[in-house]
Formats: sequence, C-alpha cells, structure tokens
Amino acid sequence: MAVSGQQIAEYAKKFIGTPYVWGGNSLKGGIDCSGLVQQVYKNFGLSVPRVTYDQIGQGKAVKMNGLQVGDMIFFDFGGQAGPDHVGIYLGGGKFIHAPRPGKGVEIASLKSGYYQDSFVGGRRISGIEGGGPSGEWDPSGGTAEAKLSPEELAAEYGFAYSFLNSNPELKTKFGQMVNETWSKEKFMAEMRTTKWWQENSETQRQVQQMKSTDPATYEANLGAARLQVQQLASEMGAVIPPAKLSKIASQVLETGLQEDGLRNVLGKYVTFIKGTLRGEAGAYENAMKKYAYEQGVTLDNQTVKNQAALVGRKLATDADFKNQIVQQSISAFPSYKQQLEAGQTMMDIATPYIQTMAQELDLNPDSITLNDPLVKQALNGVNTDGKPTGMDQTTFLDRLRNDPRWGGTKAAQDQVMNVGHSVLKSMGLRG
Repeated sequence: MAVSGQQIAEYAKKFIGTPYVWGGNSLKGGIDCSGLVQQVYKNFGLSVPRVTYDQIGQGKAVKMNGLQVGDMIFFDFGGQAGPDHVGIYLGGGKFIHAPRPGKGVEIASLKSGYYQDSFVGGRRISGIEGGGPSGEWDPSGGTAEAKLSPEELAAEYGFAYSFLNSNPELKTKFGQMVNETWSKEKFMAEMRTTKWWQENSETQRQVQQMKSTDPATYEANLGAARLQVQQLASEMGAVIPPAKLSKIASQVLETGLQEDGLRNVLGKYVTFIKGTLRGEAGAYENAMKKYAYEQGVTLDNQTVKNQAALVGRKLATDADFKNQIVQQSISAFPSYKQQLEAGQTMMDIATPYIQTMAQELDLNPDSITLNDPLVKQALNGVNTDGKPTGMDQTTFLDRLRNDPRWGGTKAAQDQVMNVGHSVLKSMGLRG
C-alpha cells in the first residue's frame, strides 16, 4: 500500500530536537542523518539501507527541480567519496535532517547556498506517492529572490541563532554579516577575530553552543561527566568537595579532558579519611610504609600523602619513591650501600641479628625493629681496622648476654644452674 510523502514529512517532524548521535538509530534517544531517514521510512514499512552511501543507490534519481515531498536528498560536503549527508524533502525548498554532533534534528533550507551548492541529487523509492511536486519553489529561478530567516542564515554558517544572539560580541558580528551580505568565508574570518573565539578551544565553543541551544543534552552530558569524575576520584582515593564537583565536570566537557589530565586535577584532592588514605592512594600508602619499615626509614603522613598524590596524577611512579627511600636508608646505613643498591633491604641484612636476639632474650622476632638500639649497634659495628661493617655473631651474643633482660630468660637461669652444679661438683659436694 502506497504512502503519501506528506505523511512521511509530518511523521519526521515529530522528532525535531532529537539529539545527533553518530551511528544512532533511535528517533527519540539519538540518531544520525542516515538513521533518521531509515527509521522514518521504516515506520511506513519502507526499507532502505542504513548508511548514506548505500541509500543513494535506492529508487530512482530526482533532480532538484523535480523533488517531491518525502524524497531523500543527498549532499556531498567533501569529507569522503560520494554523498556524506542525507535528509528528507518537505517541500517549499525545506528539508529535515540530523545535521551534526551538538545539534538536534532540525528543518533547514535548500535555498541556503551552503546546502544548494553541496546538493548531489534526490532519490524517490517505490511506495511513496502523492507528495506533491516542488512547484512552489523553482531552484533555477527563485533562489536569488529567496530571503532566509536569521535562524536559517545562522544555521547556514554552522551556528544556532539563539546562541549568536545571546553573546553581544557575536550578535554584532552576525548583524554586520546580515546587513553587508558577507560570504561564509568572510563571516568565519571575522568570527576568528572575536575574543570569544580566541579565548575558547573548539571543544569549549561547541559545549557553550550546546548549553545555550540544547540545555537538556548539556545537562545529560554534564551528569555523565560528574559520574566520570566521581568514579575516578573514588578509584584514586580523592575526596572532591561538593562545591567543586560541577566545576570539574564542566572542565571535563569544555576541555575534552582525558583520564591522565583528569587524574592531574584530582590528585590535589587525595587526603586522609579517619587517619588513612583510600583507593589507589591507600594501597600506595600501605606499600610505601611497609617498604620504608623494611629499609629502616620513617615516613610521616604528609610525605606519604604528597607522594601518593603524585603517583595518582602520574607525575611519578612507585619506583621513584622506592629509590628515594633506598637513598635515605643508605644515609643511615652507609656501609650497606652496595647491598641496598643491589635490591636488598635492611631488614634482609638485619634478620640474622634479629633472630639471635629473639632467641637469646625470649622475644617475639616481629617485635624487634631496625630501630632497636642493639640491632643498630650490630648493623653499625666496625671491624678491627675501624671500617664500618656488621658486628660478628660472637660479639653480638656477648652484648645480648650483658643486657639486663637476658638475666630473666630461661637460658640464663639454666646457665646459672649449670655453673652452680659445676662448682658444687668441684668441691666434692655433688657426684
């Protein structure tokens, strides 16, 4: 059953404002130019391929002055071989299309030099009839007389009229363009001289236009950016003040901030919560404090936080700070420089002394640290030539047995008993 081109046009108009999404196929959620054509036709049981390059091969060719309502119309803006844009003709020189990212589905005019110059042809597929010819507009003779509205003129140059009108500087330029009938090239050249253009990147300019002309999409994108910021902050262990969250999210949108750049911003918000860092910063804190302990180095919380923030911002690595800890350990234990630079820790070097001390003094080896005075003496001992070296085990054992704690150990008591037995035996008082 044939469908009227007018039915197609009226149905398509219901989706004015639907946001452009590259590859999008939803008339309400997001659509691109060829998706709009395919989905509108599909509603009436008409089948066309998904992409512009294939759609132009459907049906029969129609010249500009033979267009009827409901026809597909194609444009070539020079981005690829063949057509790279498509819309649906509405009659009277108007057509509906999904123009580009940041713009919703809208009605535009073939009377615009921008679109008329890029027009490559129309196609009429089987099953559409009665749309009515384009007799009310003769592109060969009526273009010079046609006067575009301000909205159409702004769209021709890639801007929303409401946005240009909201900025005094841009409004003035646009007014000059209208009054003096500037070419597109002159208008864009003049736009590049404005303070707005020079102080904002391409991404910032697009976002500002979206905020002015499509606030719903802008808020949706801002919400997605907030979520991105919150997720990465949680991962890093950064705590973002509520008042700063929207500002950082806006920065993400306006500058196209990627993860490394966002990490750099969030790094300054890495902080302690109830005495500890969280997320990646917390894992770094634990690893660095453990490594520092094994090297006999004490790290204060501020140093750990600063280092964790730098690692989170990818301005430094774990290896950078491990090397700093090694250098501090070498300063405290210079005679072990070679071993430390080879990858050993001071805890590795001190383990034999700690085990001996734990055994002789009946102590838990985990309670003995590198800062214990006896361990420090053993590590910083000197040989007979006065050269710094580790204390030999015999000397260290003598030191331990001169420690007041040794007298209370079972080994000491057994030794006293053994000595007593020997004395009594030597006196003939025991067999």
